[in-house]
Amino acid sequence: MRKFKFLILIGLICSLSMESKGQQVPQFSQYMFNPLFINPAYTGYKEQLYVQSYYRKQWAGVEGSPETFALGADGFLPNQRLGVGLVGLTDRLGAQRTNAIYGNIAYHLRLGEENYLSFGMGIGFVNSMLDGAQLIPGTDNDPSVPGAKNTVNYPDLKLGMFYYASKFYAGLAVDNVTSPLFDLDNGEVIIEPRSHLNVTAGYWIDFSYAVAFKPSVMYMDDFKAPARLDVNASFIFFDKFWLGASYRTAVNYKDQAFNEAMRNNTAVVGLFEVFIGEGLRVGYAYDHQINGFNPRGFSTHDISIGYLFPPKRIKSISPRNF
Repeated sequence: MRKFKFLILIGLICSLSMESKGQQVPQFSQYMFNPLFINPAYTGYKEQLYVQSYYRKQWAGVEGSPETFALGADGFLPNQRLGVGLVGLTDRLGAQRTNAIYGNIAYHLRLGEENYLSFGMGIGFVNSMLDGAQLIPGTDNDPSVPGAKNTVNYPDLKLGMFYYASKFYAGLAVDNVTSPLFDLDNGEVIIEPRSHLNVTAGYWIDFSYAVAFKPSVMYMDDFKAPARLDVNASFIFFDKFWLGASYRTAVNYKDQAFNEAMRNNTAVVGLFEVFIGEGLRVGYAYDHQINGFNPRGFSTHDISIGYLFPPKRIKSISPRNF
């Protein structure tokens, strides 16, 4: 156990000393079920009050391994064509902890009978902390390891666009838009945030009244480390049960990887989602690392729970398949 903890903490120290080349944002294996946490333009898409939560434990059983919890709620103002929402997130990796809260707003522009384009933004506040007491220094008086808890607070902005119809969607979002503009160097060891680009898309295909097929994709890039590509294929049975699989791989298009583990980081994901009653949704995903950094014998689990409150009146013209 101490060996795995040491590896994770050493990896964090390396990210500090190498200007944090790894991805800094939380990973969502169930991105197709939780777009609100990725793209603020999705806010209000369902045109009903929707509350959802997300929990991810990576490398379960390894002390200090990545852990993420997110909670969000959004609704829709039909007269103004506005979606409004609130998102809170906690992300932990070893000695680093990040807490953030965002207020989302999105305007949904109708382009046709079943075609819409929304523009959204999330205005937030971020608290990031690095606890040096939990780190294991490589040498005595290692300057890359802080001697106490270092904390930094800063405002943040997310921007996004989301195009959707009854059978297709595509989204584009950028997070940490303003944080790189602030001078966060207070003389202490911190992990400076960087902007990330997220691109998502999906398509709905009806095979019969009972079976549908939904392929989807997510691409994430910070332009300093290898990008990440997730490709998913899911089958939907009677609009109640989803069963799917994803393939995740690093995209090292500019030779940005500084080690072999980052260059060949690949995983497969098995997932399902089930609707219980009219509004309750429960999803689960299991990640299996194929290559890259892989603590053998440990698992990664995602659990997602959401509740869609019943509408007071029917507002949707097209079905909300996404």
